[in-house]
Amino acid sequence: MNTVKIPVVKFSGVENVRAEDYVSMEEPLEIFIDDEPYYITMRLPGEEMPLAIGLCFTEGVINSMDDVTGVNYCGDNSGNKINMYLSASRKNTESFKLKQKRSTTYSSCGICGKDMIEDIYTALKSADKRVTIEFSKILKLQQIVEEKQEVFRVTGGTHAAGIFSAKGDLLSLSEDIGRHNALDKAIGKLLLSKKINEAAIIILTSRLSYEMVQKAGRLGVEILGGVSSTTSLAVELARTLNLTLIGFLRKNRGNIYSCPERIINDTIT
Repeated sequence: MNTVKIPVVKFSGVENVRAEDYVSMEEPLEIFIDDEPYYITMRLPGEEMPLAIGLCFTEGVINSMDDVTGVNYCGDNSGNKINMYLSASRKNTESFKLKQKRSTTYSSCGICGKDMIEDIYTALKSADKRVTIEFSKILKLQQIVEEKQEVFRVTGGTHAAGIFSAKGDLLSLSEDIGRHNALDKAIGKLLLSKKINEAAIIILTSRLSYEMVQKAGRLGVEILGGVSSTTSLAVELARTLNLTLIGFLRKNRGNIYSCPERIINDTIT
């Protein structure tokens, strides 16, 4: 289950007890593109290929599995290196050449949130407004994600991301020590299963930062919800992309920060 049992001393108000506790495994993963290093992340071991595929998709390196000719583990025994090979047609496109830079450079002395929003928006398209869903169903989707957090139940130290269809069918779910990794893994699995066009709703167990909104926007979903807080830049980007952003999904409540018209309030009694 990718957990490690370690000795601990448990403090309580009465006594100190020597015991054992489970913690989540944490290992580095190096992602190579055409045998050249591209990215390093710390992650929960497992689902390395979906993670690499999902990350390259959300970063704009690939647009679909048609841009990939192969994904495999590099030759060492650690399992901590993944190599992705891109098609010649993808590498020869102008958009790929622009995406090879992992960050935008600016001529001014600083960068502001508005600049970031504009740069992200030019690379993404606004979400269509075709999905409406009852708030009670959103809460049920959140419950599904939480119930499938196997490592979290043991360690309390992971995040999860679930991707659902407009009807609420679970399409993909992943768990990781990093919230970004959890979502990239889930997106990668969706690409591999060729169900990317069915994605409509993402539910997270983590904070809703602008990076998570960016990944949701890249996938083209209409609703992004999570149990925790959001940030000002995340709200601004969600509004720009016509994405419904819901934070503090807990019990029978939640805060809708953008595009509330997609959510039907059926919890009023």
